[in-house]
Amino acid sequence: MPRFTSLLFSTSTLSWFRGRRASAVLGWLLLLSYLPLLSNCSYYHSRPKEVQPERLSKLADKKLFLVHQGNSIWQLNNPRLNGEQLEGEKSEVTPQAQPYLNPPRRNVSPRYKGRDEQVVLNIVHLYISDFQPGQASQVHIPLSTIQRLEVLEEDDLSTVLSYIGIPAGVVALLFIIIALTKSSCPFVYAHNGTGYQFVGETYGGAIFAPSERDDYMPLPSLQPTSEGEYLLKISNELRERQYTNLAELCVVEHPDSVRVLLDRRGQPHTLARSLAPVQATAGSGPALVPALAAVDKRVVMFDEPTPGARPNSVLLTFANPGRARQGKLVLRAQNSLWLDYLYGEFTKQFGSYYNDWAATQQHESPQKLQQWALDQGIPLTVSVRTRHGWQVVDHIPPVGPLAYRDLVVPLPLADVAPGPVQVKLETGFMFWEVDYAALDLSPNLPVRLTRCAPHAARDEHGRDQRPALLHDDHTYLRQLQAGTEVRLTYRPAGLPAAAPARRTTAFLHTKGYYEPIRQYQGLPDVTELYSFQRPGRFIEFSKEKYRQSYQQMAVAAK
Repeated sequence: MPRFTSLLFSTSTLSWFRGRRASAVLGWLLLLSYLPLLSNCSYYHSRPKEVQPERLSKLADKKLFLVHQGNSIWQLNNPRLNGEQLEGEKSEVTPQAQPYLNPPRRNVSPRYKGRDEQVVLNIVHLYISDFQPGQASQVHIPLSTIQRLEVLEEDDLSTVLSYIGIPAGVVALLFIIIALTKSSCPFVYAHNGTGYQFVGETYGGAIFAPSERDDYMPLPSLQPTSEGEYLLKISNELRERQYTNLAELCVVEHPDSVRVLLDRRGQPHTLARSLAPVQATAGSGPALVPALAAVDKRVVMFDEPTPGARPNSVLLTFANPGRARQGKLVLRAQNSLWLDYLYGEFTKQFGSYYNDWAATQQHESPQKLQQWALDQGIPLTVSVRTRHGWQVVDHIPPVGPLAYRDLVVPLPLADVAPGPVQVKLETGFMFWEVDYAALDLSPNLPVRLTRCAPHAARDEHGRDQRPALLHDDHTYLRQLQAGTEVRLTYRPAGLPAAAPARRTTAFLHTKGYYEPIRQYQGLPDVTELYSFQRPGRFIEFSKEKYRQSYQQMAVAAK
């Protein structure tokens, strides 16, 4: 067996990279099919929304409602909210709306011509279980029968790319990446009172057993059932084996006037006065404050040109009028889809020896895997400028590319010079996306944290998996193929009754790891594989692949 199987590559943090082997011919056919559309098309997708009376009332004033009931689809004209009912006239779908009867699937954004925009962005998809007929064509839809509400919106991806100035051809490339190479870590769904809603991916980057880690995921959409139970689901939907060690619900009771986030070690932090940066720059690029001051999907992608293996960075400056000695950096971030493509290109180079190499990683030390990841700029590194220079505060592990994660990082400020606070975010070329950044200088208020073991845990066959998820031990929930899932029921005990000016915020604490399943063919590229022992090589690899992709598209367009 070639010696490269003993090389240290930190796949512990390459979770979001996982690629699928795909036909190069198919890839180029897809690419060529996108090229004629780059100049005159927009991309759209549907967003699930909470069913709230206020939202329904606003949408009814200006949107076209398509109602899905079982296998039938009809149009609701002149919708209006009347107490706990949505009323209107039932009619056939107009010809203008016929092409949009079904919203796009999650993570698949269809193309529409610019002239269709007024229709596309004016559609609401309403999923109901029943309605009450009135006189003539009048119908009454009780809010309790509305199962889901989706609004068609312009896709984040095209908005992001146009904002940061990435060439239009990369839009096509990234959609091909999604189609051909997408893979991900365990998916988490939370029950919002009417159905399960996708929340995000858990223990991202914990690839292979030595990299097993804890994850604390916010659950903003989680709502109790009428019986007071909280329902969650963890599923394996891709080509990987998943091993979950622990799954507990953390419920924080806190003053209603503050937000609460758990840091990556599970410690709660209250947020009362989050300040936007007064300055935000990336190298010599434009000011980034408008992109980071609000949660609006205008993101920073760490794509500024940097030489060689040098990572990309964003410098944030915050006011500190009270000279606080402790602060909390608040971020909304996710990993980029570009990394899925990179990992696919990286793992292809092992050829038929991929599984041999993967077996060696099961015996590497966690410290070595973590150090490789740091050397390659894969985590999002947070530093603060002190009197003695830059001090690294934390390395944020991967959170996956399918959903943004709200993050908090405690910042020690006692050694910071008087005046503004400077914070640096650093990672490899296009490895992360940051949508929001703020500094909260308010003191942490007292909170009550309750940890709840699952009351029930049933897999897709109805088998009891609760013993595997109760404790941090050597017993795992083993989800070894796509299509497996576990449904979790929590009954938080000891929570105080609802009190004035108090509320609760929930988080899912999991611990585990997973293993991608790959079946590559051919001989390994040993020389290239050895190059990844060098610090910063993955950053160089990202830039090389980016340039190659752009050049290939330019040639194909001629």
